[in-house]
Amino acid sequence: MAKQGYKTETLEDFTGGLNFRTDQFNLAPNESPDLLNVTVDPRGGIKLRNGVTALNSSALGADVEGLASFFTDGGTSQIIANHGTAVVYGTGSNFSVMSGQTARTADTRLYGMTMNNIFYGVSGDKVSFKWTGSGSGSDRGTDTDGTDGNFPIAQYVTFWNNFAWVGKTREPTTYHNSRVRWSNANQAEKWTATDYVDVDIGEKGDVITGLVPLADRMLIFKNNSVHAIYGFDSDSFQLMTLSRDLGSIALSTPVSTPYGVFFWHDRAGVYLYDGEKFVDVFSKIRPAIDNGRISFASPPQLAWFETRLYLSLDMLEYYADGTQATKRHVLVYDPSILAWSLSDIDAVALHVHTPPGGLPLLLGACEANTGRVIKLEQSNPTDAYDASSAVRIDSYFTTPWLSGKNPVVKKRWGRPQVVLDAASSLTMAVDVYTDYDKASSRKTVDINIEGRESTSVWNTATWGNADGTQHTAPLGIWAAEAANSITDVIRVQSLGNAKSVALKVNGPSESSNWEINGIMFTYKPRRLR
Repeated sequence: MAKQGYKTETLEDFTGGLNFRTDQFNLAPNESPDLLNVTVDPRGGIKLRNGVTALNSSALGADVEGLASFFTDGGTSQIIANHGTAVVYGTGSNFSVMSGQTARTADTRLYGMTMNNIFYGVSGDKVSFKWTGSGSGSDRGTDTDGTDGNFPIAQYVTFWNNFAWVGKTREPTTYHNSRVRWSNANQAEKWTATDYVDVDIGEKGDVITGLVPLADRMLIFKNNSVHAIYGFDSDSFQLMTLSRDLGSIALSTPVSTPYGVFFWHDRAGVYLYDGEKFVDVFSKIRPAIDNGRISFASPPQLAWFETRLYLSLDMLEYYADGTQATKRHVLVYDPSILAWSLSDIDAVALHVHTPPGGLPLLLGACEANTGRVIKLEQSNPTDAYDASSAVRIDSYFTTPWLSGKNPVVKKRWGRPQVVLDAASSLTMAVDVYTDYDKASSRKTVDINIEGRESTSVWNTATWGNADGTQHTAPLGIWAAEAANSITDVIRVQSLGNAKSVALKVNGPSESSNWEINGIMFTYKPRRLR
């Protein structure tokens, strides 16, 4: 309860996420103007994001450019990647080089699909190849005359409606940047010469940039347009234009989700096609494009993992000494609450690999650590980009300005109370800003939470028999509980006199999980003279 004369203002809902667009004075109470490496919980809290770990213990000899998956009906699965001119495969800690197929062009991205228990890979202007899951791969012929054993040269490939589909083809030396081809039904290595469509071929520079199945249609993305093919076979396929105002840039990988298809529109951000209309979901983040913070040195990448959209792109990172550098970041979008969050995870070529009968893995190629594939969304509170080291995740969250609904009246701000959940004892520094000045903090206060002693908790204490004798382990032991799982309400130092306040809550110096579920502020308006 607040002291006499004091009022309260409470933040207990953080589901608005990151908002770069709204003027800092007009942020919604559940939004943040600046955050890093935190996850917005749909239930309302804000917590440290999950860490990353290295997939391959031995680094490959060049940057990983593309990731794909191979599956068989018998339950076999492999992760396939291209790096430099090589294609490699593996199930976990390390990769083996796939021999027998033409070397790829360096710095090109591999795309692949599985059909009839065979993997087919394409990477632009090099001959396509197939792989059966072990041993060597083999090049495919390039003719499209119906002869068995062929597979067109193409930039993009996917599977839909019992057909293999390729886009942006080369036949045999002529480039068809607007052409989509489909195979014979259930025959990935047999293609009929007339089974193709040229999509808006007259639009100069508007080349195919992606193929994505969506329910009863095949979406065809170009730089500045979106199209769809409907039908069941070569006799019924029909082409329809969905938009001439939106499109997807090359190699950005539009992604199908339960909400529809998300894609990156050139220098405008992420849009969603939900099967009926196009929806702008990037409005809160777009100022980072307008002010140059988002860079386009390499194409943004998208992936859908479990319930959220992951967007990998280049962003400027600012340092305390005034310097800045362009680094890879990952933005995460939760459609259930329309909220974005930001992490500094170094990941390109995002890909979801789901082993048969196993849990899905969100993978990324590590840009700064040559030849490394990483696993995102791991439960550890550290980032381990290689097998030998793990580093603390630097995290923070900034509140909107709080003024007690009166931005001009000075107030005496009391001691905020923070509802904090932590895995162990820790200290979090809180920078206090006042009167709409974010240039420098007025003061820094600490949030401290102490671990609890392990007393009579599950799996530690014994309990008695009915006759008064004591059970011995294991019969008389309570089931296990983590002794240092802590939830507490922490009172913070008084904030002082100000018209408005904002807090930047910095993650602890320890490598520890934490979650904030509420902050209650108390203040007393001062009399006007």
